[in-house]
Amino acid sequence: MNDVPVGAKVTPLYQTFKDLNATFTEFGGYYMPVHISGIIAEHLAVRNASGLFDISHMGEISLTGKDATKFLNYVSTNNITKSADFGMQYQILCHEDGGAIDDMMAYKFNRDSIWLVCNASNQDEVFNHLIKVNDILKYDVKIVNEGEHISAIAVQGPKAFEQLLKVLKVKDLPFMTFEKTDKFIISRSGYTGEDGFEIYGGHADIVDLSNKLLSVGVTACGLGSRDTLRFEAGLPLYGHELTSYINPIQAGLGFAIDFEKDFFMGKEVLLHEKENKPEKKVFGMILLDRGIARQGYDIYDKDKWIGYVTSGFMIPGTKDSYANGLIDASYKIGDEVEIEIRNKRVKSRLRKKSYIKKNYAR
Repeated sequence: MNDVPVGAKVTPLYQTFKDLNATFTEFGGYYMPVHISGIIAEHLAVRNASGLFDISHMGEISLTGKDATKFLNYVSTNNITKSADFGMQYQILCHEDGGAIDDMMAYKFNRDSIWLVCNASNQDEVFNHLIKVNDILKYDVKIVNEGEHISAIAVQGPKAFEQLLKVLKVKDLPFMTFEKTDKFIISRSGYTGEDGFEIYGGHADIVDLSNKLLSVGVTACGLGSRDTLRFEAGLPLYGHELTSYINPIQAGLGFAIDFEKDFFMGKEVLLHEKENKPEKKVFGMILLDRGIARQGYDIYDKDKWIGYVTSGFMIPGTKDSYANGLIDASYKIGDEVEIEIRNKRVKSRLRKKSYIKKNYAR
């Protein structure tokens, strides 16, 4: 592995993707595939058939013990008591000032056993934060970072279930639920806005399953199309639409906040933000002139600077160019603004953040 940058980790699926002549990049401390057949081809494969992503770089942290539920409800925004056993719930871990540490998916086995799947780049910070908080609270909960022992793939697309059945016995699960088998944890979920599954297991078992899926025609996909797919579906990416300085209210993620809970970290600030309306919020935008907006590009209203781009792409398979931007919250859907792209102002219209043509989720 002499071609792997010094200090970067690789997942157990590295060789599988290398044998497919994937292009790699450093991401979240790992050397990950960006694309194999091309971002456009992989994006369209997921929309029209099925694609396989290596997500072994994600972090998995287990919370076990009689206070697992209480602890998660203290540190995170959502309310895990409202999830049934073997249900999933989107969670946002916040600082006391309301800034996000990470967004995560909680897998609830039961009230005493919960799994948190967090972003690769934040897994150490999330784990250390949880340990630090509980050193003070002394809840009866065991916090274990299990990521080093787990590999994972996402199989996404309208034919994902059909293709999975060719190589693995899997239930036709409802969306945002999961099952545990002898070898795998399998959920009906994903980060593409498309139907699909995420599968966790031991390294050798996931590599074997991946090779079987590729052999029956599932398209190997990289991080490039994962990003364009989540963007098209209106899903946030930590470090872009959600950060330590873009809180969940500004990001439009109020659905993941249960203000009925007596307390959670960041509640006071976020409740004030909700009741008094934020000064800035994340809008979607369609570019009315040619150009592609990238993260960090400035947004103006005439000569007034009003914010910046958090993400931007030309949607694969179309000539449509869109962007998300954090701007003054006084603006509204339908207003026109300008994005500065390579020293040229490009007209854009504010709109909702989902750019997908239909609702792909089950």
